[in-house]
Amino acid sequence: MSNEDADEVVSEDLEIDEEDDHVLPSEDLLYPEFTFEEGDVGDRGEFDLSRSISREEMIQWLDDISGGLTSHDIAVESPGGHVRFGVSPKDVEMQFSPDDDFRGDLEITFRLNAKAMFVADDPTKQKVGARGRRGFIPIQMLTSEKEIFRCYNWIDDPSDP
Repeated sequence: MSNEDADEVVSEDLEIDEEDDHVLPSEDLLYPEFTFEEGDVGDRGEFDLSRSISREEMIQWLDDISGGLTSHDIAVESPGGHVRFGVSPKDVEMQFSPDDDFRGDLEITFRLNAKAMFVADDPTKQKVGARGRRGFIPIQMLTSEKEIFRCYNWIDDPSDP
């Protein structure tokens, strides 16, 4: 069974109403992972990473960011760790300060509201949830009175979801 077929079976089993405003069709569920060749991810998901990329890679990254915003899910990975975020848009800034030849860096900054949902110091650690194609039920769903469990909003400690 393909992943798409599995998604359809799960959707049918859960009786998901695709007309509901927070349910995305399967083709819109994208889970981009942005990979860096060096650097660490801290215990709380913090990092400061950068890399040079080609025009084609930048186009792909922008496309992936768009898919991640649609799916509310983006991951960052380096040899020193992995962190997965639930995300929503916040703001954008653009800045340009040219030199005497009218050249300079055009800076475009997109800020996202983000919540770390999974933090691991080992990027090869088993991923769970939609990204790892392995489901799980939060213990809080069985032990609390909370009624809505979506977008991993129930994860208190992303280093041990």
